[in-house]
Parts: sequence; C-alpha cells; structure tokens
Amino acid sequence: MNNKNSTINKKSALLINPPVYDFTAFDLWSKPLGLLYLSSILKQQNVEVEMLDYMDRHFAGSVILRSNKVATKDPGLDSSGTRFPQNDGQRYGCGHYLKTHVPKPAALKHVPRHYSRYGILKETAKSRLRALKRPDLIIVTSIMTYWYPGVIEAIESVRNVFPNVPVALGGVYATLCPKHALETAKPDFLVQGGLASLNEVFEQLAIPASVQASFACFPAPDYTYYNRCSYVALRMSMGCPFNCSYCAQRTLCADTFTAKTPERVFEEIAAFAAKGIENIVFYDDALLYDADKYIKPLLRKIIASGMKINIHTPNGLHLRYLDLELASLMKKGGFASPRFSLESADARLQNETGAKITNEGFERAVAILKQAGFKNGEFTIYLLMGMPGQSLKDVEESIKYVHSFGGRVSLSEYSVVPGTKDFQRQLQITNYELQIKNNKTAAGKNYERQLAVSTNSELLRGAKQRSNLDFPNAGLPRPFSARNDGQGRDFANEPLLHNKSVFPLFETKDWQEIMRIKNLATKLNALTAED
Repeated sequence: MNNKNSTINKKSALLINPPVYDFTAFDLWSKPLGLLYLSSILKQQNVEVEMLDYMDRHFAGSVILRSNKVATKDPGLDSSGTRFPQNDGQRYGCGHYLKTHVPKPAALKHVPRHYSRYGILKETAKSRLRALKRPDLIIVTSIMTYWYPGVIEAIESVRNVFPNVPVALGGVYATLCPKHALETAKPDFLVQGGLASLNEVFEQLAIPASVQASFACFPAPDYTYYNRCSYVALRMSMGCPFNCSYCAQRTLCADTFTAKTPERVFEEIAAFAAKGIENIVFYDDALLYDADKYIKPLLRKIIASGMKINIHTPNGLHLRYLDLELASLMKKGGFASPRFSLESADARLQNETGAKITNEGFERAVAILKQAGFKNGEFTIYLLMGMPGQSLKDVEESIKYVHSFGGRVSLSEYSVVPGTKDFQRQLQITNYELQIKNNKTAAGKNYERQLAVSTNSELLRGAKQRSNLDFPNAGLPRPFSARNDGQGRDFANEPLLHNKSVFPLFETKDWQEIMRIKNLATKLNALTAED
C-alpha cells in the first residue's frame, strides 16, 4: 500500500526542446544536452519525467516536407508505424530536419533568404502532448537568442494542453535576454544560468529534487526518449578558461570550469558503446584544457579497451594545447575530422578577440597533427565571418591560408551576442553614431569621450568615418546602427537581429560577394579532400 501511494504522489516534470525558426538549420550532432542531464538528475530523485524534443529527426509518426506542397511519410517507417534504420545520406548520424517555409518576421524582411520552421509538425507535437499525463512543472529550454519564436510556440502549445501548469524557461535565450524573454515568452519562472538555478523553482513547487552546482557530480545524460539514436552528445567539462570577446560562456557558466574524472566519462562512453552507439560527441568548450589530467587519460582508456567509436567535436578545439602525444592519442582514440578554432588569419583580429592563437601557433599545431597521422582534409578549421573590423577580403585570405596547410574550412557566421565584450563595444559605437546623427554639434566631444573608454579605438574611428550612414565600398564592415530598415539600436533589443545568418556587419548589397566567398571555401574543401 505504501509503495502504491508513493507512486501516486510522485511529482512529475515535462521537458521541452522547442522548434527552430531560422534561415537554415542542420542536425550537426545537436541535442538538448542540458535537458538530458536534468532528466537523469530528476529521475535519480524519484521524479517522473517526460520529454518532447521538437527537433528529434526520427520522431515516430513525423512527416518530411519535400516541398511546400508535398508531404510524404518518413521513409524510416513502414505502414504499421514500425521504425527501421534509414540512411539519410549523411555521415556519422547528422542530417536534415523537417522544414516548412514560413513568412519572415518584419525585422528580417531585408535578408534575401527563405525563412523556415524546423522540427516536428505542430499537429504532431500537440498529439504527443495530449497523450501525456498532466505534469507538476513544465521546463522549456532555449538555445540561440534569435530562436525565441520557437520558444513562444512551445510555451503556447503546452499551456493550451496543460492550462495552469507552471512553466519555467531556461537556457541561453533566458539567460542572455531575460527582459525580452519575460515580456515575450511570458514564462511563470525565468531561470538564468546553469541547471542549479532550478532549485528555487523546485522548492516553491514542493518538488523534492535539487541540482548540484558542480557539473562534476552530474550523471550521464538520459537518451531513453529517442527511438533512434545515431550519436550521443555528452560533456567531460563545463565552462572555459578563456574569455574571448565574442563568446558568452563566462556569463552562461558563471565564470567557472569544472570537469568529471576520466574514469566517470569512460564509464558513460562504454555504456553507450555497449548499446551500439558508434558516434560520441563532446560539447565541451575547452576539451583539450589541462589535457594531462583529463582528455589524455580518457583516450588512453578508450584505446586500451579496444572500443571502436568515432569522436566528434562540433565546438572548436584549442590549437594551443596540442602536443604530439595528445594528437597521437586523438588519432588512435577515434577522433573523426577534429574541429579546431582559428577564427581569422589576421593577427590584429586574433589579438582583439582574445589572442588564444597566432598563425605561428596554428602552423605548429598543423605540423603536429600531420606528424600524428592526420592527413590533408582530415581536420577542420573554424573561421569567423563578419567580425567587427573584418572585411570580406580578410575572410577570403584566411580561407586560402587554412587551405594552404591542408585544413578544411568551416565558416561560422559571426553575430554579436549579449553578455560579451563585443556586444558592449558595439553599443558604444551605436550610441556614438546616433549622437552624430541627431546632434552634429556635440559629435566631436562625444567621440573623444567614447574613444577614451573604448577598448577598440579602431572600430570607433571607423564609426566616425561612416557616420553619414553611407557605405559605398562593398565588403567593408558596417555598424549596426546603419540597418536598411533604419531601426538603429534594434540589435540590442530585438534578438532576431542576433541571427548569425544575417551577417549584420555587412551590407545586404554585399550578399553576392558573401556567397562567392562561401562557395570558394566549399570548392577548396573539395580540393583538399582530393589531396
């Protein structure tokens, strides 16, 4: 009788990973890892947990939109709904999401690209929600700040099915844009920072659970919600010792770095490998940091076990930590096309963004990779496109530089993220330009004052030179206050303009040149693969 009452009185939580609204989206080993860790933590404390992941490409009963007019059943399903393995043409478990074209929001009308909703269909999600029992708490995560339309949709859907159930919103958007999130998504609880910030919500709702502050105490992530899983994402560590000007990790992770022991991480990987998972994805921001203590012992254990896995690193690895022993362990341990960060081959930009690597350090690291057995085309280098003070010519030269050393290039579109040094710098420039536009007589004094406090005087000089809002030269960086829609500082208040696909520091008229450079990277990557 006591056991029955205990089951009846169990508290329950529903976890939601919302759909994505964007110009493009691709499953490059993307999972809501925070929710998966939280699920394990709650289940350990006898809380019942369900999850709806709108971005599950293999969700049972989903449909794939081949065009705006035609919908066909997922080929992974037979007529009875039974799922069979299906090769979608992508290596290592990556692939395309379900996609539906939708109208562009007003703030993005000037961008010459189609806008889409990605994820399982609204009707499919609602059917799944109606099949679940009423939870005591709904927890919605958020990732990119400019994906908030999906957050709004998800919260509206769960409130329609489960009225009066409290909704907590956490994640990147909630942490970096709290005012916007409260006013727009309207959650009952806004959770900023890591999972431990949920403890106050649990206490208020009398849910008998808590989350340890240290990531080192976290259990393995819970992947029991997925019918088909081609890869597993996990972490060895949380946080980053660097403080790059464009990155918000220190805001998101409370300026801390914690890690699990190699023994614990090996046990997690071994358990997943025993279930047939061949692709292991590390989400760490600094996986190679303190390598002698963490990643090297882990790789030695993997090699000694004879485990055959592919290790992937979608977040760029730090080249400065490479030595021959580490590179050799990575090669033998299963690293498949490891990804590293360079950002730019321009020494000035390297210094301004955090000085975590130099061209000399890059060339040394590439030599080590090749000595360890990595061939041309077997390692990928991230370059940023659209940084403040960066011209399109800078980007093109960086692409050719990386290619000359045998690296594949992955272009990452830059966006100014709240909670970063770059965001604050851009606000200074924008404020100055608005002052020039509205009060020419005060321009000189305001400029000198801004110049005195800025850490990037070259950007402010550029702002002064372009204060007439005229940009005659293609490929020159532009300030945010010069948007085509004339909405000035909206980038600070409208997260849609954080979208990295917008290339906010370049003019829309530069689009053809931008696409030429992206196509150049693709062409050189193909040539590198043939070497």
